[in-house]
Amino acid sequence: MKVLIIGAGALGIGIGASLKQGGAEVDFIARGNTAQTIKQEGIARDGIFGKASFSANEIGVYEDAAGLPKDAYDYVIVATKATANEEVSERLSARKDCMKEGVCICFMQNGIGYEKPFLRFFTQEQVFHSRVITGFSKSDKLSESVVTVHQAPVLIGSCYGADPAPVAPLVETLTKGGVPAETVDTETLSQALWAKLIYNTALNPLGAILHRTYGQLADSEYARSIIDILIEEAYAVMRSCGAKTFYEDADAYRKALYEEMIPATYDHQSSMLQDIEKRRKTEIDFLNGSLLNIASGNSVDAAMHSLVYTLIKALEETFED
Repeated sequence: MKVLIIGAGALGIGIGASLKQGGAEVDFIARGNTAQTIKQEGIARDGIFGKASFSANEIGVYEDAAGLPKDAYDYVIVATKATANEEVSERLSARKDCMKEGVCICFMQNGIGYEKPFLRFFTQEQVFHSRVITGFSKSDKLSESVVTVHQAPVLIGSCYGADPAPVAPLVETLTKGGVPAETVDTETLSQALWAKLIYNTALNPLGAILHRTYGQLADSEYARSIIDILIEEAYAVMRSCGAKTFYEDADAYRKALYEEMIPATYDHQSSMLQDIEKRRKTEIDFLNGSLLNIASGNSVDAAMHSLVYTLIKALEETFED
């Protein structure tokens, strides 16, 4: 099995090292200092799943799709920020010859709707989504990822009703490499993705605006009052498009959030907060922005989501492009 990972952030490096540990050949598309560091030092994973490290001659790294080998990859994992998908999809489509027949493209990104640019060039049957609620962060080294928290297995399947069997070997290799993973049907995946979307839209922008961890948000009476409204609105939006999740209603979700989910990630800083601190554009358009698009199309009031979305956009407009 040969896997191409597009994006060498904490998630990409962590997943890549785990797949390599499981026996796969792994190449990266990376840029700048990260690419140079991998070329010199290889990659490593540390943290709660243990150590796994691989030298530079065991890992392939390319700075552009143009240099990729032909007829090489069984799987392509997209682990960049969703904001890059327009560019990534165009560059990958120009190098379809690097992929084997039957290739599966698997997204490991936040939000919903991020796969749409790829559907201009690839079929729905080739596109798979994942639910990742394992926390990866970069160590002091650009090529090392640390697994800081793990809530549940990585779930991989199709949002378009396709059989998940083609991604079963990827799941088996990831699990063998130390990161628990499972294939799931479309209904289960949809519920899992909505559960994660509600979590991310309730916590990530608020944490970024207030510069607080998930636990610090939960400890604040005022922040919790906002979170409660965001969850209520998200449930209304979800129901308006006929979707559902594992938790029957907003009250059940809030109970699980405060009693189970946040305690497991108490000290975690969201990627959106990290982006704001580094003055980078966030994934807000694929999180609260996606919810607002659905709300608008179905005449659902989502005023609190609109407020936090607008505040993040106001912060972003001060950043340089």
